Amino acid sequence: MRILELLRQPRAELDAPRWLSRTTVAVVLLVAAAAPLVSAPYVNFDRSMVLVYVVVGLGLNLLTGNTGQISLGHGFFFAVGAYLSAVLIENHGVPYLLLFPIAFVVCYGVGYLFGLPALRLHGLQLALATLGLALVTPAVIKRFEHVTDGQAGINVTGAQAPEFTGLERDQWVYYLCLATAVVAYVVVRRLSTGRIGRSLIAIRDYEAVATTLGVPATRTKTTVFALSAALAGVGGVLYSLVVQYVGPEAFGLPLAIAFITLIVVGGLGTVPGVVFGAFFVVYVPQFTADINQSAAGITYGAALILFIFVLPYGLISLVRWGLGPVVARIPGRRKDSRIASAAEEDPREMVAAS
Repeated sequence: MRILELLRQPRAELDAPRWLSRTTVAVVLLVAAAAPLVSAPYVNFDRSMVLVYVVVGLGLNLLTGNTGQISLGHGFFFAVGAYLSAVLIENHGVPYLLLFPIAFVVCYGVGYLFGLPALRLHGLQLALATLGLALVTPAVIKRFEHVTDGQAGINVTGAQAPEFTGLERDQWVYYLCLATAVVAYVVVRRLSTGRIGRSLIAIRDYEAVATTLGVPATRTKTTVFALSAALAGVGGVLYSLVVQYVGPEAFGLPLAIAFITLIVVGGLGTVPGVVFGAFFVVYVPQFTADINQSAAGITYGAALILFIFVLPYGLISLVRWGLGPVVARIPGRRKDSRIASAAEEDPREMVAAS
């Protein structure tokens, strides 16, 4: 029982020296950039899918982990981005690089319009409303078959590597996914750790207090919902380029469960945890399917139950638990954590600090 209590405790973010943080980031980016050059196409495919889930998970974690709004319907925005990409490339010849800003703007607008009424709901009500969105997504795709080709789906042939790069298609698409994931990571990291992030956590924990102190709770939550929907749409564009096919069955309830599993397993409210969760939802079902085909279907459910009851703060808490004492002993200049420490004692301090 002692071990279980330790696993269920929250862990503070690693207070690493600045030189160590920068070196770690540089090494990770260098390894990630070199990896596709020495890997087989199927390995690059899996890694690209990890990056796709990272992009979607970053937005969803900002919404659910930081703001406390549970959404099961982000598969809809993911599908909008994927089909927008497929239709514009195959039917209208739009350059694939233009699809990223187009999908971002379209899904941001759709997410904002959906979020206006939806975010007046709370907790289970909001979860059920967005679950309905996830359930109707395949039916909506089939209904508009004159655009989506219905059950047949659409093959996507774009995103060929420029000749001057000398790269294969799988390598080029991987680099597109990596660049997008890095940009999304930096933006979400800045949002979640800065003034906006403190406001979001204050809304999540003390909405009445936050509103009293001048934080526009409804507008903030709607904007965050729209931003998370936009990132899901960008993830859908990447998905269409990686898989080279979009069909209605790929955007049903299992996808919504995968998205929720991603942020729960990685660690709610933690940006680095999204990366761990993305690796989990890509590789663990493959491993269980190799052992027993029927086991793959229960992987997400078992993971959700296990992490909610045993490891509620996700895999990132294990990393912090294991590396925390080691990192604390490494010399070097550290960031000012005065505001963060005050916020841990009382979340209302975060709003005051803003």
